[in-house]
Amino acid sequence: MASSLPFSESPGENASSASCGKEKILIAGSGPAGLAARIGAREMGMEAVILERLPFSSRKLLASGGGKCNFSNMLSPEEFMEKFGRKGAFMRNALALTFREWVTHFLKTRGVETVLTDNFYCFPASGGSSAVLEAFSRSFPPVETSCEVTEILTESGRVIGVLLKDGRRLKSSQLILAAGGCAWAGLGTSAGLLLAERCGHTLIKPLPAVAPLNVREDWVKTLSGVSLDHAELLLCGKGKRPLWRTQGNLLFTHEGLSGFAALDMADAAGRMCLESGSATVFLRLFPGKTKEELAALPEKYRRNFGRRSLRTLLAEQEGLPRSLAGALSVLAGCEDTLACRLSGASAEKLVSLLRDGIPLVVDSVGPMEKAMAMSGGISLKEIDPATMESRIVKGLYFAGEIMDLAGPCGGYNIQWAISSGRLAGRSAAASAVGSAPSRKQKKGK
Repeated sequence: MASSLPFSESPGENASSASCGKEKILIAGSGPAGLAARIGAREMGMEAVILERLPFSSRKLLASGGGKCNFSNMLSPEEFMEKFGRKGAFMRNALALTFREWVTHFLKTRGVETVLTDNFYCFPASGGSSAVLEAFSRSFPPVETSCEVTEILTESGRVIGVLLKDGRRLKSSQLILAAGGCAWAGLGTSAGLLLAERCGHTLIKPLPAVAPLNVREDWVKTLSGVSLDHAELLLCGKGKRPLWRTQGNLLFTHEGLSGFAALDMADAAGRMCLESGSATVFLRLFPGKTKEELAALPEKYRRNFGRRSLRTLLAEQEGLPRSLAGALSVLAGCEDTLACRLSGASAEKLVSLLRDGIPLVVDSVGPMEKAMAMSGGISLKEIDPATMESRIVKGLYFAGEIMDLAGPCGGYNIQWAISSGRLAGRSAAASAVGSAPSRKQKKGK
């Protein structure tokens, strides 16, 4: 598709001999951030060209959520930002411009109805990720695939174009880096991060986010394949100070823990592992039960089921998988013990494990190839949150996962990609025509 590229130069041509025409914004990356940036640019009267390094476009979007594409959720903007931690306020301008209502309206106008799962998670009613991709691509030229940007060309502190891997140069005063991060084997890349770093940007060490937890305890690994519909993980700092709490389904693996609750914990646990070498999380098997209910279990078992073993009762009365019930009874020191013979020490230990949680040591998260998102990336201090423009290089904008801002499972990261992408596209277009987006433009559809 090289013939459709704007201001294209062959390797041997000088800038002055390049073909002339209306300038177009360049976007590196064809994920939801890049697609939304192209829409934002057109809303402001500018055309944009998406450059994709792979021979196919939007593969990460198509793979999201197992192809179902959970693109947002029902939180308010303030609650949404809180889920990204202390850096979440950076999103305020982007969310004010583009949030859930804009996305659902945009999809509906293109024939894609949306539904809620658990009255919280937003999905396409049918078609999944492919329906979202088709809606965001309709009426636009195809993405330029196999077009890898290898260098950002600058002059006097501002963007003047890019150099492609095949040696061609593309001229433009506006470039949006929406190249994502290095998570997800075969789909992620560090190319965009390195491009920004070579322009002078600070790179916060990328780590896996939305990824499995690798734990030290061998008994966990013996339960590989066992799952819980609802569990809670609590990440604690010094003195058992709670730092992060997640709830959801949990899957035991041969390396540790996966499932919604574990994936949500990955970013916070990974950062602690980086700083301290490991992280301690507490697994609560019955987050729906009160402390009083859990404390009463040993006596309840003695009174009503005295001739039955604790491991059997934990499985039959509390619904734990039998293998997990057995592992818990071993940890409490009451393996095969009858309820009527449960010692005070074992009863106290069992209640502690149920009430406070089973302590687990996380040595690492990931690896990156198994992560569905990346934490870390371009430092937010070097990006203007009102426009997504670089504070270092004029005409360089960022969108999506490439920035040091990662959310948990549940539609957070796709919504952020769309919100930041649309703002970057509108800002780049406004700059290209010599004006900044007005307050009305920033808040309107």
